[in-house]
Amino acid sequence: MDISFAIIELGLMILLFVVAKVSFKRPSNKWRLLYSAPAFLAVAGLVFVGFDKYFLGIYVAAFLILICLFIEDRKVKQKQITAVVLAAAIVVNMSVIALSSGYKRKSYLEDFEEAYSVLKEHYVLTEEKGIDFDALYAKYWPLFKAVDKNQDCVENYKVWQQFTGEFYDGHVGYTINNESEWRKAICESYGNDYGLSLIRLTTGEFAAVNVEGYDNSYSILSTDHDDLGFFSVKDDYKPDTAEADRLTLKNAGIKNGTIITKWNGRPVEEYFDEIDYYFMQYPVRENEIFYKPIYVAGMGSDMKYGDTFIPGDKEGNTLNPSVDITFIGDDGTEKSVLAPNLGIYAPRMIDTVYKLDDGVNITNLNWKEVNRSTYMIRISQMIYDQQTYDGVDYTEMTNELRDKVIALKESGVKNLIFDLRRNGGGSPYFVEGIACLFAPEGEHLTYYSSVINENTATFERGADGRYEMGLPSSYTGEDLWHDGQIILLVNAETVSAGDDMTYMMGDFPNVKVIGFTSSNSSCQAVTQVNMEEGGISFSAVPNLFPDGEIAIDTYTDHVGRTPFDEKIPMDKEAVKAIFDEGEDYLMQYAAESLE
Repeated sequence: MDISFAIIELGLMILLFVVAKVSFKRPSNKWRLLYSAPAFLAVAGLVFVGFDKYFLGIYVAAFLILICLFIEDRKVKQKQITAVVLAAAIVVNMSVIALSSGYKRKSYLEDFEEAYSVLKEHYVLTEEKGIDFDALYAKYWPLFKAVDKNQDCVENYKVWQQFTGEFYDGHVGYTINNESEWRKAICESYGNDYGLSLIRLTTGEFAAVNVEGYDNSYSILSTDHDDLGFFSVKDDYKPDTAEADRLTLKNAGIKNGTIITKWNGRPVEEYFDEIDYYFMQYPVRENEIFYKPIYVAGMGSDMKYGDTFIPGDKEGNTLNPSVDITFIGDDGTEKSVLAPNLGIYAPRMIDTVYKLDDGVNITNLNWKEVNRSTYMIRISQMIYDQQTYDGVDYTEMTNELRDKVIALKESGVKNLIFDLRRNGGGSPYFVEGIACLFAPEGEHLTYYSSVINENTATFERGADGRYEMGLPSSYTGEDLWHDGQIILLVNAETVSAGDDMTYMMGDFPNVKVIGFTSSNSSCQAVTQVNMEEGGISFSAVPNLFPDGEIAIDTYTDHVGRTPFDEKIPMDKEAVKAIFDEGEDYLMQYAAESLE
């Protein structure tokens, strides 16, 4: 309920004070409708918005004014006194609301308790992932209690990211309903920007990437490479000296690929245990390790992970942090530089992740020539069109792709690359509609459904602890590319139906799965529950392999279970191509490996 409701009710009471005299001079039944208006408005609010205890006095006043319907028209003063008394009651109620610390409190703790109850009852991978819900409740209830007490939307985000991260499931996530609160939380949860991100090279060394001052790097002065619109708010977090300080690293000799040996006097890997939440979910441990250095780069001196200095924040940090960066210079000697804070780290961090993870920037299901013998198809989501997405028949899409594949084959194309990077998922039937064209001839079983108990809305497990198997799903292979090679290009953001496609096609004889990392390894059907302040998504319907095992998702060992043939080296050549030249290094690598 909004305060505007109270103001409208107060206005109606003032109007009815005037109406008391007018209705006596000009009798009409229409005045009865006007006296009913406050009650009608209150009922509408209760139905469409819900009961709010802070407005109880206003509800009562709205219904008490109906007494005037039973007072004779000639008793004007009685009606006016009633209107005045009830208007005064509304003013008192509004004053109580204004002074109350509880009014408009966010339901952070209530949201957690609701989400926890739903997850405990309906999350389908509790056994497989070793989730101890009682232990999670004991750990996180006090944290959400503190968040609720302080009404801190930033801390609420941080704690939710920690909680959902416990599941190691790409389908478990929390979203904030209020967009401005969501952006504030992102901005203030990943530390400060010291002009670079970090990546672990295949050699085990840590290198600077996305360094401020270089043409293809994210810049505090730029609005480019900013999918989340941070450019609209980042200036609010920028220190007065940021523009003058922005070339500190470049002037010191740090560039993309420079080896960083210490961060504030400590080896970079020593910070890993302090990172307790991420921007995304990394169910596969190897993938998690790949991305961890990126998060370290936001940690300032004498600040905990996630702490963010905000200029002008009198209640927050008072010391503007900096970082002492030790690096190997061009002459091979170890040097150091004090890197000042340039603002918030989140935009550079996310830009770094996207530079590593983005696929080809063309429309979904579009083809593109890579070279004379190789074509690629971009699949960013497993959706053909909305009408098809709601069903299981992808015949039109399959026919269209079949014609294109046959035409490419007849034109002499030998190799295909499926770009599944940052594939956000969609329909598994979409995947079958593509896989059938390239699978060896014959029937291919994909998944079995699970048996649901209609009374409890939960899925049945047998005596062996596995889910009881329901109906199978299958498709018939056509083997259209029998004599050619196929590469699936994946990464940790290839999730859900993206994992499905990696699983279905990854073991075909002529298919190779490559990337900096394997796919996400999250496959179960997902649902979302909306609470007051946000929503929780989670794995809600089990998909089973033909042997009865849960499909694809990681178990307690956090080992990826989708096919993965080659981990592309993260070396200085890759860093230069991606962060200096802005090239699609992985696509080039894939094409060259096919020659």
